[in-house]
Amino acid sequence: MWKVFSLFLLPVAAFAASQPEWIWSNAQFRIVPVYRECSVRKLPDCKSGIEAVYRSSESRPGVIAQLPTASIAPVAPENIDLARYAELRAEVENLSDRPVLLVVRIHSERGRERHTAEQLDVILQPHEKRSISVPYTTIASHNKIRLEKVMRGPAGADCNPNLHPRGLRQVDFLTYNPALFGDREYHLRITDIRFAGTPPVYASVLAEPERFYPFIDRFGQYIHGDWPGKVREEAEIARRGEAERAALRALSPLQERNRFGGWTAGPARRATGFFRVEKVDGRWSLIDPEGRLFFAFSMNSIRYNNTYYQKNRRNWFTHTDSYVLRNLQAKYGQEIFPAALDMTLDRLSAWGFNTLGGWADPRLCRRGRLAYTPVLLDNLRIARIPGIKFYDAFDPAFAAALDEAFRTEWAFSVNDPYCIGYFVQNELSFQPADIGRQLAIAPPQQPGKREFRRLLERKYSSIDALNQVWKSDFRTFDDFMAARKVRFDLRSALPDLRAVTDLMVEQYYKVCRDGVRRNAPNHLYLGSRFMPILSADCRIAGIAARYCDVISINSYLLRYGDLALPGLTIDRPLFLSEFSLRADGNGFFGRQQVRSQKERAAGLERLFGEILSNPRLVGAAWYCYQDQTVTGRDSKGECYPFGFVDITDTPYEEMTAASRKLSETMYASLYGNAKENRR
Repeated sequence: MWKVFSLFLLPVAAFAASQPEWIWSNAQFRIVPVYRECSVRKLPDCKSGIEAVYRSSESRPGVIAQLPTASIAPVAPENIDLARYAELRAEVENLSDRPVLLVVRIHSERGRERHTAEQLDVILQPHEKRSISVPYTTIASHNKIRLEKVMRGPAGADCNPNLHPRGLRQVDFLTYNPALFGDREYHLRITDIRFAGTPPVYASVLAEPERFYPFIDRFGQYIHGDWPGKVREEAEIARRGEAERAALRALSPLQERNRFGGWTAGPARRATGFFRVEKVDGRWSLIDPEGRLFFAFSMNSIRYNNTYYQKNRRNWFTHTDSYVLRNLQAKYGQEIFPAALDMTLDRLSAWGFNTLGGWADPRLCRRGRLAYTPVLLDNLRIARIPGIKFYDAFDPAFAAALDEAFRTEWAFSVNDPYCIGYFVQNELSFQPADIGRQLAIAPPQQPGKREFRRLLERKYSSIDALNQVWKSDFRTFDDFMAARKVRFDLRSALPDLRAVTDLMVEQYYKVCRDGVRRNAPNHLYLGSRFMPILSADCRIAGIAARYCDVISINSYLLRYGDLALPGLTIDRPLFLSEFSLRADGNGFFGRQQVRSQKERAAGLERLFGEILSNPRLVGAAWYCYQDQTVTGRDSKGECYPFGFVDITDTPYEEMTAASRKLSETMYASLYGNAKENRR
C-alpha cells in the first residue's frame, strides 16, 4: 500500500522573517523537457516562475499516473548549498476548471547515489492559489551513519530522503495523468520558487557510530530522542494497562445502539438477519441484521505481530527478540490471549468503532462483539499476470483459491450475521495498458494470453491485418503467442491493449462476485479496495460496479466530501476502506502531516465531518490500529505513526476521545431528525 501523503501544509507566514531565504531566479535554472503534450515556459514578468499547459498523455500508454508536468534544474548546482535551508517553498496556482493533484520532488545526487525529498498530493481546486512547502534534510558533512532501506531516518543520517548538500539535480512538479480523467487541458503556474527555513541541528551521535548504534531500545523506541509518554521500564507498561482498564470500566456504552452498532433511535427498515445496502432519503446506507441504519466506523489492521525487519540490521536493536510481543506480555501477561483480545474489543467499543476493518485478527471476528470485513486472497501466489499485481481470473486456480479461503480461514464467517461482507484483495496496481502489454509477452500457457489471442482473432481477419495496425512482424498468431519480448508499437496497439484490460478486469470481478455468492450468499461483495491515484482504477470502476455490491476505495488525499471515482457511472455505495493522518513526535523520523496529537485529533474531526457529508459513503476505516515500527514495516521501509496506539500499546488519548465524540453524534449527523416509525 502507498501511504506517504501530506496535505496539511504550513503557510509561509508561519516562519520567522529572520530565517534565511534564497530566491531561485529564472536566470539560475533551466527547464527540463517533459512529455510532448506539455508546454513549459519561464514567466518573463516574474523573478522566479514557470507556467505549464498540459493535457492527457495518449503518447505514453501504460505510463504511471504521475507525469512530470514541469521540471527545472540548476544552471550551476555547485552554487546552491541545500544545507543552509530546510525546505523548498513556492506559490502554486491552478488556472484550470478542474482540480489538480500536485506532487513536488527534490532530487539530489552524489556519484551514482540519488536521493529524493517530496511533498505528496497537494490538492489544488479550480482557480485556487496557495503556498506550499517541501521540507527536507541534508546529509551532514560529518555523517558516518548509513541506514539502508529505511524510508525515513534521523536528520543528517545517510538515508532516503536526506539530500546531498551540494548535489541538487532537479526539482519536479508532477501531476496525475489527466488521461485517467478524460482528455482535458490543464494550466498550472508556479512562482516565487525559493529555498528557505532554518535547518535542524544534527545530533553529534551521527558522527560517532559507536554512540549511535543500537538506536532502538528494548521497547521498540528511538533511543536518541525524548518525548512525553516514552516508556522507561516494563512496569510502566503494566501500570498504564491497569489505569486504562479502570478508565474503560468507568465509561458508559454508547446510547441508542443495538448489539451490532446500528441506530435504534432511527427508522426501522426491513430486517434480513444479515447486512445489506439500501438508499435512504437520497443517501446510501448499510442496514444491519435487525433492520437498523448502520454506518461502518471501522479500524484496520488489528494484529498482534506488528513486525519489524531485522535481517542485516541486528546492530540496530538493543534486543533481538520481538519487542512487540514483549510489550504485550508486560501488559497482559506471558500468555497474551485472551486478555489482549478482550482489551482490543473493549477499547474499540469505548472509542466509538463498530466494525473491524481489513486484516483484523480472525480471533477478534469470532468473538461476536463487532461487525467485520475480511480481506480475502491479499497475497495470492498463483494465477498472477507476470510483472503486475493483478490476477488472471481466467485461470481456474483463481476461483479455486477463493473457494479455499471460504472453506478454511474464513469458514466461520459464511453464516455469521456480524460479517458485513468481503474485500477480495487490496490495491491492485496497474495502468490502462499494463495488462495487455504484459499479456502480450507472457508465456503461451498463460490463460489470459489465450483470451487475448481470441480477442485479436475476432477483430482482425488475419495476422497481416494485425501487423498493419500494430506495426509488428508476427508471422502467425502462434508466433504472437510465443513472443516474450515487445515486438510492436505501443501507441498503435493501445486500443487493443485497453480492450484486453477491460476483458481481464471484467472476468476478475465476475469471478470474485460469483465466488462470494457461491460460498457466502448472505454477505456483500465489497470490491478490491481501489487506490485510484496509483492505477487505472478510475477507468475500470465502471466495470467493477457491475459486479460489486459496494465499491471500496483507499484514499489518503484527505478530501472526502466529494470522494468518487470518475469512471463510476452506475450508482453504487462507496466504502472508504483506508484513510489516516500522522503527527510529529514519538521518535519517528521526518516531517509528518500535523505537529501534535491534539492537531491530529482535530484533523480527524474535520475529515470525519467530510466523510459523513458524502451521501455515497456507507463506511470509513482508519489505517491503522497500531503505529508502524520506527525501522520500517517488514522490509518495505514504511514507518509512520498511523496508530491509535503506539508501539508500547499505549493509546493516544486525544485520538480516542475524538473518535468517541464523533461516534456519539454520527447517526444524528447522517440522518438528522429521522423518525423511528418512518420506513
